[in-house]
Amino acid sequence: MRESLTFLSKIILSALQFYWRATRGIALAVEACLIDAEHRVALIKADTGDGWQLPRTTVRRGEGLDDALRRFLMDEHRIRIDPGIEPFWMYAGFPGSNEQTGLYIVRQWRQDNSPAEAGLSFFGLSALPAGLPSQDAARIRQAVEGRVPFEVC
Repeated sequence: MRESLTFLSKIILSALQFYWRATRGIALAVEACLIDAEHRVALIKADTGDGWQLPRTTVRRGEGLDDALRRFLMDEHRIRIDPGIEPFWMYAGFPGSNEQTGLYIVRQWRQDNSPAEAGLSFFGLSALPAGLPSQDAARIRQAVEGRVPFEVC
């Protein structure tokens, strides 16, 4: 009896997951591996305040990934991206989520009237902060070193 309940619960769970994925769209996000002239990477404090993350935003309906990135960096950090940003990788969020994130490498940029509280801090590859998730650290190293994602998987 117990085995049949376990089997039935797996079927119900799978059906609910399928329904949830079929009735909701994919959430798109975009993040920037913003690299300065000294090959340091820009990170911002995580929303929870207990770690670091790449600058990221949600893509709005009808907006392209690169447009969302340009909007976010200009609105939040007064950063203008020069033409030629490089799409680097698309990856899924945590298991079971419908989020897809596009990672762009941004090497050509300039900051207009740098505000004191911009929130960006730059770190070298050898000095990435301890609060940075290991997946983000791996993506940053791959991007800065010019390795494609599947070379290290």
